[in-house]
Amino acid sequence: MLSIRNIVNAYDQLDAFDLRVLRIIEIGHRKFEFVPLDVIVNWSKKPEELIGKSLRRLNSLGMVIRYRGNYTGYRLTFMGYDALALHTLAKRGIVEALSPTPIGVGKESDVYAGDAIGGGKIVLKFHRLGRTSFRQIKRFRAWIGDRRHITWLYESRLSAHTEYKALVLAYNAGLSVPKPITVNRHTVVMSYINGALLSEVDEVDDAEDVYWGIIEDVRKMFRDVGIVHGDLSEFNVMISLDDNKPYIIDWPQWVPRNAVGALDLLHKDILNVTRFFVRRFGLDVDVEEVFNYVIGGVEVKEESLEEALEELLGSEGLGELMGSEGEEEFEDY
Repeated sequence: MLSIRNIVNAYDQLDAFDLRVLRIIEIGHRKFEFVPLDVIVNWSKKPEELIGKSLRRLNSLGMVIRYRGNYTGYRLTFMGYDALALHTLAKRGIVEALSPTPIGVGKESDVYAGDAIGGGKIVLKFHRLGRTSFRQIKRFRAWIGDRRHITWLYESRLSAHTEYKALVLAYNAGLSVPKPITVNRHTVVMSYINGALLSEVDEVDDAEDVYWGIIEDVRKMFRDVGIVHGDLSEFNVMISLDDNKPYIIDWPQWVPRNAVGALDLLHKDILNVTRFFVRRFGLDVDVEEVFNYVIGGVEVKEESLEEALEELLGSEGLGELMGSEGEEEFEDY
């Protein structure tokens, strides 16, 4: 796990030109895993001596990795990618400060609380697919095929933009989810929920009411939004300490309703949640009856993932989601 304190300390040692070099390497990853030094020099339009000095500093701070083989090249690390994302979010007036320690650490992300510029608490979720299983990677490659050079950073970016899109769809449909604020590179910014994970809650005011609140949102997202969470359990539901309301979180695994296997994922989501409420709170619920209630009357086509995504989002929306590593304006650096 990367330390935000270390990232911020390293970021404070950078100047504008160092950030520009990081940005050049980021753009270079469209074609190269390790961006050749001569490409960096050429794109920067600065003397190689000046570039070398910046690269040595970035390397010493852990923001780039140097490769020396048949050529000399450089690759961004997650620390360098974090620095670019935080720089952009600060410039856009989104983030003022972050908590020094994470409020959540998973196999695929680190989550930090933060202060928004102008007041209020927010959450920043940094996607880090390099340390995960290949479940997500296989999924993303099915979308992209061989159309571009793929890096761990780009796949983490795609994971973040995927989650952000689901949050937007769900929030706009009135589901109880964190409010999506923005997404940049591999970082999703959303509203802060004053609550605890359902898995950590021993008592709730009305367990049956909370359960059906979750199920109604699962039903609405399936029927009205056309998506399935795909990884729902007691570990992906927050219970608000303010009003006992359940919020569904962690959306990068979502799939369109018409994708092959979506119904199986939906059944597993319902099974996970139901088993927990039966075990923890003694609810008497039949999983199959709940599943039939959720899907009742909805026609499912069972298309390929890419076909289902294009049908849900449109070709323009799908292209926007997949995007590019170089999404920011170059002149900002």
